[in-house]
Amino acid sequence: MLRLPVRFAALATFLLIGLAGCGPSGDPDLHVTSDPQAAVPVSGSSQVVVTIVNDGDGDDALVGASTDAALGVEIHLTEVEDGRATMRQLDTADLPAGERTRFRPGGLHLMLVVPDETVVEGGTFELTLHFDRSDDLTVPVEVVPLLDLADDAFDADLEEPASAEDVTGD
Repeated sequence: MLRLPVRFAALATFLLIGLAGCGPSGDPDLHVTSDPQAAVPVSGSSQVVVTIVNDGDGDDALVGASTDAALGVEIHLTEVEDGRATMRQLDTADLPAGERTRFRPGGLHLMLVVPDETVVEGGTFELTLHFDRSDDLTVPVEVVPLLDLADDAFDADLEEPASAEDVTGD
């Protein structure tokens, strides 16, 4: 009779030890490599361009952003299918270990929702990036004309804009 509880206890211990190893491994090391920029607002919104590099050996995710210069900040992904662009809001954007993630027009980007009167050409504001595993990062953002933002956002050495599967792991 005593054998069943002993076997159960051994099995439970084995499972708990196994599950303990299923959490995130490694440590992310995040930093912003470019000077973040936002477009002069159009129709009550503005896009933000920023590059986040994860030099660590653990994955992380951008889970949000905030600023006093707008009603809100959302993570968006623009996808083009059959010649038609659609934009959808994401809850998170993956930041894989050892990689850089570029937020820019035409792909993965941050959207300022209802920017205030301080978001004008030549102005700056602070943007705080919130992560799943790392401490928040606050960066200054320069406001530039939309066309300048788009020109600077697309470099020949960068890949095509990310797909939803690339940025959310879905």
